[in-house]
Amino acid sequence: MHLLMVEDFADDAELLLHALASGGLHVRHEIVSDADAMRAALERQKWDVITSDHSMPAFSAPQALALAQALQPRTPFIIVSGQIDLNLAVSLMKDGARDYVRKGELARLAPTIRRSIEDAKRQLRNADVEEALRDSEIRYRRLFEAAKDGILILDAGTGAIQDVNPYLLYMLGYSKAEFLGRKIWEIGVWVDIEASKSAFSELQAKGYVRYEDLPLQCKDGRIMPVEFVSNVYQVGDRRVAQCNIRDISQRMHTETEFKRLNADLEQRVIERTTQLDVMARELQTFNYSVSHDLRAPLRRILGFADALHDSVVSGNPQDFLLFIERIRESAKRMSALIEALLQLAGLATREVRTTTVDLSALTRRLAAELQEADPGRSVDFVVADGATVVGDELLLTIILENLLRNAWKFSSHRAHARIEFGIDAQADAFFVRDNGAGFDMDFADKLFRPFQRLHRDSEFAGLGIGLATVQRAAQRLGGHAWAEGQVDKGATFHFTLAPPRRLSLNSAAPRGASMLA
Repeated sequence: MHLLMVEDFADDAELLLHALASGGLHVRHEIVSDADAMRAALERQKWDVITSDHSMPAFSAPQALALAQALQPRTPFIIVSGQIDLNLAVSLMKDGARDYVRKGELARLAPTIRRSIEDAKRQLRNADVEEALRDSEIRYRRLFEAAKDGILILDAGTGAIQDVNPYLLYMLGYSKAEFLGRKIWEIGVWVDIEASKSAFSELQAKGYVRYEDLPLQCKDGRIMPVEFVSNVYQVGDRRVAQCNIRDISQRMHTETEFKRLNADLEQRVIERTTQLDVMARELQTFNYSVSHDLRAPLRRILGFADALHDSVVSGNPQDFLLFIERIRESAKRMSALIEALLQLAGLATREVRTTTVDLSALTRRLAAELQEADPGRSVDFVVADGATVVGDELLLTIILENLLRNAWKFSSHRAHARIEFGIDAQADAFFVRDNGAGFDMDFADKLFRPFQRLHRDSEFAGLGIGLATVQRAAQRLGGHAWAEGQVDKGATFHFTLAPPRRLSLNSAAPRGASMLA
């Protein structure tokens, strides 16, 4: 034990040390007799106990106690004096002294020191516990006040709200007074009051409840989805429930946006896969066209070239011009086939640029161009008013131009030809209809294949590439084309566009039709 002794008589100090040894205490000590020496000792090391005489020429017990309280307040301070007034001793003990022992009763000193040290240790432990509790309470209160989740503290027996943190008030727009003392289902935030009572009963029974998506109503009427978790625990002799409430509006928005992006990605994958399938079929068609359709005019060129050679060799010039003209015609057709194939292939790689397109106005312009190119024909054009779409204007022009030219060509044998552009609301599609030659529906699957024709050139000239171009352009816009017809009773060609590019009606225009004759 380390003992600091405040004493001015060496004999008294010797008696005190002897009494401690007799009492079974072994000490290392230092003796001081004035304030400077005591301060130096207190600043130099930690002492287990301090004893002090009451009255000395240059120092006193009250002064020594004040210095000890300032520098080592938890070290037991015991007054050991020959003569001391009882009232003064009591006063010193109130100021922090542990006990006092008269010098004539030194046998009491060792037990008094032992008891004082144990009391000091016990008080120190209690103080540490209290300080830890205070620190814990401070930390909890700081977390409670600063948390970015809403927190409610309830009486687990009654459901009465005992505390609410600032963030929950911020989330829901209420004041603290509107929460405290009220039952949890009485504050107006629960969309379903009966369900909240049932949930509280479940909490009482199980001690824990959790809801992933619970709707709460803010004071301004907004519905806020929250994650709600509540636990019951014991605080002393009371059971309380803590409810943690987290706003998940942003998380749900993010999840919704993620699902939307996934859906968009899946749609793009589907569209791209469809495009690749179409491109693969077009490549197959291209290979067939190179091997078959392009070889036909090439064979004719070679055949007429051989015939021309034979005529030159035989000296028979009367067929020269005929063979040369046939060669030129075959070369022109081959050139036209190659150009048509290149245009069809170009649709697969062209970037789609969307804008708002007035299909009614576009149809009237294309119809006027057809009539100007062939003024000898009289054709009635019927055009639906107010049809607009969001799409690529060039691709839409390709679709309508090919369909109108197709209708113009195959109605050319009619004395009173009629071509109609309209909207099939039931099929969510547009259509071009004519009263021309029509076709056999058994062969409808061939119409949109490149170079597949249902009529001879002698009846209706053409390359057989126009409807294939229509189908490809419609697919680039997310739709498709199909046809209906009867022989000698006309044909109707439909095409669709994918949302959000599909048809809409201009609300400013009446839904009807106008006629160009």
